Amino acid sequence: MPTGINGFDELVYGGIIRGNSVLVEGVPGAGKTTFGIEFVYRGITQFDEPGVIVTCEELPESIYRDAFNFGWDLRAFEQANKLRILCTSPEALEDAEVNLIEEVVREVGARRILVDSISHFKSVINDPLSLRRSVYGFCNGLRRLGLTSFLVKERESEEKREYAFEEYVVDAVIRLENKERPGLHRHRVLEISKTRGQEHIPGKHTFRITDEGIRVFALRGITDVNSEISQENKLLHTGVPGLDDLLRGGLPRGASVAVAGGSGTGKTVLGLQYLVKGAMDYGERGIFLSFEETPQQLFANARQFSWDLYALQEQGLIKVVYMPLSRMEIDETIIGLGEQVKSFGARRLVLDSIYAFLSRIDNAAVLHEKFYCLVTCLNRLNCTTLLISPAWDTAAGGRLELIHSVVQGTMLLKSILSQNRRVRQLELYKMRGVNHVMGNHLLEINASGVQVFPRLGG
Repeated sequence: MPTGINGFDELVYGGIIRGNSVLVEGVPGAGKTTFGIEFVYRGITQFDEPGVIVTCEELPESIYRDAFNFGWDLRAFEQANKLRILCTSPEALEDAEVNLIEEVVREVGARRILVDSISHFKSVINDPLSLRRSVYGFCNGLRRLGLTSFLVKERESEEKREYAFEEYVVDAVIRLENKERPGLHRHRVLEISKTRGQEHIPGKHTFRITDEGIRVFALRGITDVNSEISQENKLLHTGVPGLDDLLRGGLPRGASVAVAGGSGTGKTVLGLQYLVKGAMDYGERGIFLSFEETPQQLFANARQFSWDLYALQEQGLIKVVYMPLSRMEIDETIIGLGEQVKSFGARRLVLDSIYAFLSRIDNAAVLHEKFYCLVTCLNRLNCTTLLISPAWDTAAGGRLELIHSVVQGTMLLKSILSQNRRVRQLELYKMRGVNHVMGNHLLEINASGVQVFPRLGG
């Protein structure tokens, strides 16, 4: 049974087993109720499966109001006899078990049910054994009625992982979290910890509550070794004078190359030139994804070199995308960027900068996994990418070097003081599949942009 929740069904290979009881647990604010209401709503609108919502806490008016924020008119579905909202007490629910529900289920021919929440059973049953028997009998009663159920349960702690008896009784367990992260904002993650009788994609997955409901950002398929990779043998010209000479013709198509250096070494200018020359000289579409500078700032920077970046965007050759670092979610960015590259037909991409990844993830293993997904996704779309990166000596714990191990190439931009004069240099530190020229080479930024002067004898 597909839930209809955007991105979730990919994690369970198409849907959950019909008739199963699914526990949806989490701390306050994690999105449990929204997740359950959307399960019922999508069943009605997408699969013609009427539903029932049982609530022991909220009044129907509150549910109508909250659902309408997503454009879901639950009152209209009740009038059309496709939905019932049953507001009851835990005492009544426990005493009557499913008899209270059976009548409304038959009235609408319900196939899905949300119970919010089964935590209230504890308020009327003190004995642990009786509590377990009651919840077990309640779940079996829902199965006998032919219902696929989402059962909400509150978690009191976000830190300790405790296994409650409900997790053993139900067929599947979905844990929702509203976690702190580096920076000013929290982010929500979802984990399927159990699915009886079927496989699921393990691990924690970011999700967002949008204006249209929940969207789960599942990275499944991006790193699938069996998926095809579109590659071309023809090299890609960078548009930077002198750089193609060092590369023996250009960059391999479909490669991801880190451009690392300190402030003022010319990283962003090189990235802009790469896109502008690709559009003007070779007719190749490109995307510039910025986490720091706004499109207006980038347009102004480009004008200093007589590049009309705005006009190229109006012509549909370049797309400038600004995503403030404060709103950036890594899984969402990876999936969304892949979608944009594919829909825009981009052959070139500049991401400025990967500090956004470093600032969001402290764990080196998680950082490596996420960045590998990003690079693999772009490579499979045959998009040649420049990833603007801080200088190696600015990142602690070797996390930046870990990222450079994933990409196919690394250019180091340097600024050194020589005889009381600041000199810029470029070094091709790594370039897989290219017999590139080694060593440091003079780099200048002039009125035409970046120019590299290959070292004699290179």
